[in-house]
Amino acid sequence: MLGNDVFGWLYDNLEDAYQSGEDYIKQQAQTVADSVTASVEWIWEALQGDFNEDMTTGQIAANAVLGLIPVVDQILDCRDVVANCKQINKDKTDTWAWVALCLTLIGLIPTLGSAVKGVLKILFLYLRKAGGDVAKVITPALRPIFAFLSDPKVKKILGNKGPKEVLLEVSIKLNELAGSINTQQLLGLFDQAIQTYRSVASKIGRIAPNSVQTWLRDSNRILQEVRDSADEMIESVVGMVQDTLKKSADEIKHQADELDDAYKALPDGKVVHELDSSVTAINPKIIKMTNAEKGLYGEILSDNLMINNGFKNLLPEDRQIRKMTDTPRGRGIDGIYENTNPPPPYVVTETKYRTASGKYIDGDGVARDSMLNNTKGSPGMPAAKQMSDGWIRPRLDQELSLKESKKVQVNGYERWLMIVDDSGKVVNITKLDEAANSINEVIL
Repeated sequence: MLGNDVFGWLYDNLEDAYQSGEDYIKQQAQTVADSVTASVEWIWEALQGDFNEDMTTGQIAANAVLGLIPVVDQILDCRDVVANCKQINKDKTDTWAWVALCLTLIGLIPTLGSAVKGVLKILFLYLRKAGGDVAKVITPALRPIFAFLSDPKVKKILGNKGPKEVLLEVSIKLNELAGSINTQQLLGLFDQAIQTYRSVASKIGRIAPNSVQTWLRDSNRILQEVRDSADEMIESVVGMVQDTLKKSADEIKHQADELDDAYKALPDGKVVHELDSSVTAINPKIIKMTNAEKGLYGEILSDNLMINNGFKNLLPEDRQIRKMTDTPRGRGIDGIYENTNPPPPYVVTETKYRTASGKYIDGDGVARDSMLNNTKGSPGMPAAKQMSDGWIRPRLDQELSLKESKKVQVNGYERWLMIVDDSGKVVNITKLDEAANSINEVIL
């Protein structure tokens, strides 16, 4: 996808892109792809990307990094405003959707400063997805925030500020905004965002394919329809917006106060087993994560959780997923673990990545409506429901030595279904019976 190639190039040359103008970015887009439309094609790809609800930590941080580049910043802001308005268009009485739009608009204020604006982009993204539950989103939001602030390319632009200094600055700014933001200011920001969108759309619409032109027209219509309702609805939610900003300021300050000046890691406890840097590194390919990448991401996070809770992965080293660059393994057993603090003595795991639309992605990269499916069978592998004993046992013989496989089966094992989502965490573990039916939730 050209947009991701352009974003990758801009990230690699962040300092030059930050200091240069629109013509420089157009020129480099054409360098990335030798095409007449290349200078604007990346724009319509980015605009249609909506929020990309299933972004990894690295992609969320990359949104903030790329937002440092003036022209790209406008495009990503337009994308987010359009996505907000599409959500409102589904139900114009949905008050939280209006609050989410207001948070996006606040992030457009030019006087915020680059560091504060980058942090707020990340924080507001999490708040929008969590329905404004500030306490719930602060800890997961800190991961991409720290990735953004600690990136060497970003430091060259923003200066070598520590996370504590920036978070305290963000807290102060949020408090100021909570006391000053009002309906007229938000409506003014909305009008400016619509004007920017129309300016961008007019530039690319002339050479865009018909499908993109239709998308641009439909988006413009939705923006106008939402704007027609905005005077009344923004006035009705401005108090909720102010409350959300105040609570966010308090939570951010609390987290900053717990940080030692020289401490760069998360203030939520010791990490025994670090995630590979490929999982948390800045990933400028923000337009869309492939299903294969989502499957890998889920398996890495669930394996990391198991190891940090005292389980030993018995799969051969070359069968263990550790990096985002690893090759997907298909629909075999995701994890076979020995418990160093039994019971149970052993655990067999299956991980599913749950998308924002409710699909479940397995290690084969295929999105399905159901979590556990019946397999068709193959030589040596009878047809069976995934994670049932009929499915697990022949695969134990395949993954382990016959001696190890027998030991696991004789001593007994539990079957755990692990669900990962775009929060970057295992959000649910369910214990299954021998037929792969749910028994109860597992708490680690």
